[in-house]
Amino acid sequence: MHASIQRYGANMLKEIVICLLVFSVLLCGCTTTPPEKMGTIKITSTPSGAEAYLDDEYRGTTPVTVNAVPAGNHTVEIRERGYKNWSTSITLVQGSTESVSSSLVPLATSIPTPAATIVPSVTKKDAPEIHVDGYWTYPAVRSYANPVVLFVHAEGANVGTADARVVTSSANLFYNEQQLCWTKIYFGTIKAGGHATKDTMMSCTLPAGADDHDIIIRFENVVVTP
Repeated sequence: MHASIQRYGANMLKEIVICLLVFSVLLCGCTTTPPEKMGTIKITSTPSGAEAYLDDEYRGTTPVTVNAVPAGNHTVEIRERGYKNWSTSITLVQGSTESVSSSLVPLATSIPTPAATIVPSVTKKDAPEIHVDGYWTYPAVRSYANPVVLFVHAEGANVGTADARVVTSSANLFYNEQQLCWTKIYFGTIKAGGHATKDTMMSCTLPAGADDHDIIIRFENVVVTP
């Protein structure tokens, strides 16, 4: 009787183990996709080394082969710095291998535009500009004894854009580049674009035997009060 009980217990234990194994197999069959329902996706790009994503999940850098991908619809995306992102949708058939390839398009490079150079406009201020010229000669009644009296005629012209309130100049007489004498010329006011004349007499000691053509007059030291 004791042997019968042992045999019965052993048979029961064996049946329990078998049931557990069958249950485990059935459970695995419910959660694992059969190999025949899987496929493979090969992803390449130009340039290579780009990031590859399958259904928004990073799968490595191109070229890359993604195995054991469930059959069905999927989205493949390729990303690379300096290039536009590229993506496509594919339908993977069970047991097949799909190849996905893309030539990435570089992003447009913006060239900075140099800043415009602003040149400030300079408004020219109105100002007088005086030119003085003239000549010397002997008066109608000439004296030959030094110092002699000379007649000086001076003309002042204002070629500037503003009136000159007071204009003065000096009339200097030279012989062989040596100054003999001088006198001050007072023009007074010369309006813009206008002119003035001044006649005066001055006393000068002339060198003995000097040729009149060698005696020259220069109008210098022009002083303008705007």
